[in-house]
Amino acid sequence: MAVPAVCLGLALLLLAVVPFGGETSAYAIHVIEKDGAIFRLSDNRKSADDYGTFVSNVDARPGLEFYIDGDNIAKIEISTKNEYIYAVDWTKTQHEKYWNVEYYQHFDEERQISVADFSLLYDKNVTMTFDEGFSDYDKIWYRWTAWNMYKWAAEDHFSRFLGAGQVSGNLSEREKSELAAGDDGSGTGHIQLDDYPDHLKEDTITITITDRQGKRTTKVISVKVSNNEQRQTVVTARLIG
Repeated sequence: MAVPAVCLGLALLLLAVVPFGGETSAYAIHVIEKDGAIFRLSDNRKSADDYGTFVSNVDARPGLEFYIDGDNIAKIEISTKNEYIYAVDWTKTQHEKYWNVEYYQHFDEERQISVADFSLLYDKNVTMTFDEGFSDYDKIWYRWTAWNMYKWAAEDHFSRFLGAGQVSGNLSEREKSELAAGDDGSGTGHIQLDDYPDHLKEDTITITITDRQGKRTTKVISVKVSNNEQRQTVVTARLIG
């Protein structure tokens, strides 16, 4: 029976959907399993000798992105406990919503802006099935998004984002953009979590990979969102199974 060599790679990043505008990618981490080897997270800021089982990253728009690569994979199932998951499919082999932005977004001619209905995109469960001979697993990226947390923070004109409505008119447009997006090194533009329920600051992502012989491999990634001393939003991902 063929045993798949599975590489599960993750990357922490800033999500594209932000209240103040701006999009910034952060560093990548990788979780690798090969023939039953222990998963480890690789951090491109560290050498292989320093790889561990968790990573923590400042992220103004809390999110986690990962891809799954390997051989002999028939199905991938991903579920979340508290927040949401979706995918970006460059192979265009899965559901249309994962590769056609027009499925959940339209252009409002009157307001001259794009309007998205993310209820058509975000799910608690994602299932991908693959035809015989498919090999481009790494061209489908999965994105965990703290959408419930974002909606809570955006209430009352983004009142729970530090510095909302206080961007100085003396700054350049670039400085304003960096400040609002949380990219200036301060906590401005980051979600403030003091009043958010503790149990909702954490989530689990369960990933089950089934090969073509029916063998199932399940791994769980624990995600936690918090504020550091600078009031920045920090996303911590930890492999717990």
